[in-house]
Amino acid sequence: MTSETSFREKGRAAFLAALVVMSVFAMAASLPGAVAAQDETLDAGSSNINEDDVWIGQEVEISNLSSPADLMQDSDTVQNLRVNNDSATIDTSELDEGRYYIQHGEGEEPAETGVFWVNEHNVNVDFEDSTVEQGDNVTLNYEDTSDEPRNDSDVEVHVSAELGNETVGQEDLESILPDGESVEGEDDTVAISDLSEGVEADFSEQDTGNYEFTVDVTDTTAEDTAEITVGEEPETDAQFDESTYEENVGDVAEFEIEHDGTDNLTVNMTDEEEFYTASIEITGVEGEDNVTVQYNTYLAGHGNGDEVVTVLNDEGEELTGENVEVNVTEELENDENQLGDDERLLPGDYELEVFPGTADETEDETDAAVLLLEERSTGDMNTWALAGDDFDAAGVDLEDIEDSAVSTDSVADEDRLVVGVEASGIYGYALDDDGNWDGHETLELEFEDTEEPRYGDADSFTLDDISNDQVIVDEDEDRFFVVVDADEVVDEDDEEIDETWNVTFSVSEDNDYVDDEETVETQFNVEEAFVELVGDQDEDDRFQIDNSNESELTAETNLAPGTDGDFRLRTTSEVYTSDAEVDGDGVLTTTFNLSGHEAGDEIQTLRVTAGDEPEHEAEGVFVSADGDDQPDKKDGFKLDASAPSEVNLDDNATLDVTVVNNNDEAGNATLEVTVGDEEYTEELELDTGDSVTESFDFDTSEEGDIDWSVETPDDSDSGTLTVSDKVKENGEANGANGDNGANGGNGDNGDNGDDANGADDGEDDETVPGFGVAVAIVALLGAAMLATRRQN
Repeated sequence: MTSETSFREKGRAAFLAALVVMSVFAMAASLPGAVAAQDETLDAGSSNINEDDVWIGQEVEISNLSSPADLMQDSDTVQNLRVNNDSATIDTSELDEGRYYIQHGEGEEPAETGVFWVNEHNVNVDFEDSTVEQGDNVTLNYEDTSDEPRNDSDVEVHVSAELGNETVGQEDLESILPDGESVEGEDDTVAISDLSEGVEADFSEQDTGNYEFTVDVTDTTAEDTAEITVGEEPETDAQFDESTYEENVGDVAEFEIEHDGTDNLTVNMTDEEEFYTASIEITGVEGEDNVTVQYNTYLAGHGNGDEVVTVLNDEGEELTGENVEVNVTEELENDENQLGDDERLLPGDYELEVFPGTADETEDETDAAVLLLEERSTGDMNTWALAGDDFDAAGVDLEDIEDSAVSTDSVADEDRLVVGVEASGIYGYALDDDGNWDGHETLELEFEDTEEPRYGDADSFTLDDISNDQVIVDEDEDRFFVVVDADEVVDEDDEEIDETWNVTFSVSEDNDYVDDEETVETQFNVEEAFVELVGDQDEDDRFQIDNSNESELTAETNLAPGTDGDFRLRTTSEVYTSDAEVDGDGVLTTTFNLSGHEAGDEIQTLRVTAGDEPEHEAEGVFVSADGDDQPDKKDGFKLDASAPSEVNLDDNATLDVTVVNNNDEAGNATLEVTVGDEEYTEELELDTGDSVTESFDFDTSEEGDIDWSVETPDDSDSGTLTVSDKVKENGEANGANGDNGANGGNGDNGDNGDDANGADDGEDDETVPGFGVAVAIVALLGAAMLATRRQN
């Protein structure tokens, strides 16, 4: 016996390449329903076997053999072969993996074939999804995991299955695996060939439960199992989130659909005369709980197909064109099956029906709603001023306008001018695909200077001259805003900026939705921006600044709220600076700690700036914060409050408060009163010089001190009432009476009451500052009691 190396050398030198004839499914092709024996055939003639492959379990026929013949491995005889008609059959089922050859013929040196390989065949099968629902299809994947994989198209398998512990019958098995064929002589089994692309399994009509499929390669020992769980087919449902939707013709209508158990939806739309119908088929909304359908009423009915509808997810992101496909089919009861060039969908009621599934799967609708398309309109126009610091039109949004802009018809040249237009029925054609303003030939917004020059035309510009990102669209509220720099509106050559402009929005008669031109207009002024310090000044026009630790500086401006500003105060030894922001009243305010300066010290520089350019600079002087160097101010809402300091338990006691308007004009003020735990607030409105008196009762049912206070924005007072239960002697009682008499001694005020009564000739009693007739009488009685006590 020669060595393994000599075998290889002899085989390669003496014989041609091996001829392998694989008979895969030959009989299956010729005999439907039967399975062909899958054999390997090797030709020993001229020792042609050369590194060929066979797999354990196959029967291998060796042709052109001489007798006797033996199957050899290394130098050992593995099997004695029976040669009939020059051929022998080898059963590989019991062989180990490895290299083998055939020794055959008589003589001292029998012939030897080349080497062939016996390999173990290994396969892996599994379903693409481990869990499916009734009605689903799923792929059974096949993979050859052998060291020397076979060609999948040459492999045939037998497949059987169990549901729970019960065998799946032949009829059900063929329904699940429609590519399989029955196997002659084997029940509840199907044969499948060509596994290169897997096997499609259909569970649409099968029972639920856990299935185990056994896949057995017919000509080898390879076998594997695959498990899958089939669940109940979920109930499908689709519902509109509202029963009625409203939109204007020419705009984009929206309706939201909530769906379960389906990745596909169909919406049918029909007008009230059944002239126009549309079917909207939406597929691939897997993973989306709800979808919003946007329906462009301007494009509808004009053969625009899928452009009519856009689908959004819960976050407002567009799904159309990604995983979601939309197919829109429109039909009209006219010869052209679409509207004319100058025709659009008419206002009216449009019935909506929604079905879970695609159009060919739908049976009954699961919900219905109505889309009310109404006439379009052109509404009002308004103007606002918006702070222009670091202006970036692209950065302006609707929230900026609603929260920061102030409604006005005058705007400073450093502000942003905002023009708001109320209009519906234009957003289906005036916006681009991203929802930004794109304009339309039938829509125009024009700005025109009202001052006509001596020669030529007045200055003007339109939306065509403005960047699209300066137009902010609020389609939900049927309005849009145009934001421009105010200084771009005025002529830079003007020495004094003070111009009035007209703004006109028009929908021309060429628009498909109007018969005659519609217009709306407004006016606004552009003023030169200013800022100026305000406050008390002395005879030298110097601002008087308190030397307090919270000294307040104030300035006024015509710039919009939110505009940045700053204050600067310089003394001989220090510099104070502070940022500020214009509030809703056009005021800038800041506070400095100036307590280290003496009254009379000069302020070298007092300056305020706002925006980019406006500035006001003035001189100042420090004044005493306690007001010793200033006369008492008589202006404001002043108080006169009186209450007893001590009363006996359960005695009556009141706090009387008089408020006088000492201002030079009528005004409003808030009176705040606290009596013990009780708080009172009253809004007062008084002409100049007028007064009002209010009384508040004390609760004297318990001993103790009751604090009280009164306050207006300009004045305040406070005190304490003591309630006691002390039994007093006569002298003390008299003394107490004397005290009460002292209170009555406010008879001076009573005299005022006498004056009021004396002024009965045409004068109203209410002209008595702080008191009426009844209060004056009480004061007179108090004075009389005091006089009696003194005589005693």
